[in-house]
Amino acid sequence: MYLPNATTELAFRQAIGRVVRTAGPDDDTRAYVVMPALQIFEEYARRVEEEMPAGKRKDETPSTKRCPICGTECQRTDSECAACGQEFPQAPPRLRPCPECKTLNPVTATSCLACGKSLTQSFTLTLNEALRIGAIIRGMDVEETEVVEGERIAKDIRAAVLRSGDANLIKVMQLLPEESLGRFKDLLNKA
Repeated sequence: MYLPNATTELAFRQAIGRVVRTAGPDDDTRAYVVMPALQIFEEYARRVEEEMPAGKRKDETPSTKRCPICGTECQRTDSECAACGQEFPQAPPRLRPCPECKTLNPVTATSCLACGKSLTQSFTLTLNEALRIGAIIRGMDVEETEVVEGERIAKDIRAAVLRSGDANLIKVMQLLPEESLGRFKDLLNKA
């Protein structure tokens, strides 16, 4: 499983090199790499494969598949078992059509290979839609003004409670999320 922080080709090659390392000429084991479907990783993988000696690049795609229910050998292209009718799982699509020119593109492509149209989803998010309007903290529905006030006063209140050394006040501070301190302050002021 390749889930890197670095997306450089060097880091990719080092990780893949560890996976495909062999124990010698008699080693006939296989290695598989599961990685995010990012175009950059696919490009790195293609370059690594192109650099492999021709004798090492074997197409080992089987021509048949075995039914998990009855064990019958079926053609690899069959969608269901000829003997028992068991449906085989379908592979996810690897290509998608461009909405503009209908050219098939890899699902990881960000723009159409033929016409250049963007294949990414675009959306608009206004500042008002992005603004927080409150919070739900530990089951409490707290208004935005209370959250802002709680965040503003939390550090000072926490420091004062810790300086007091009062075990009961410290327990209260552990129970109350800082976002709710604005509401707590308002309640104390009204009392």
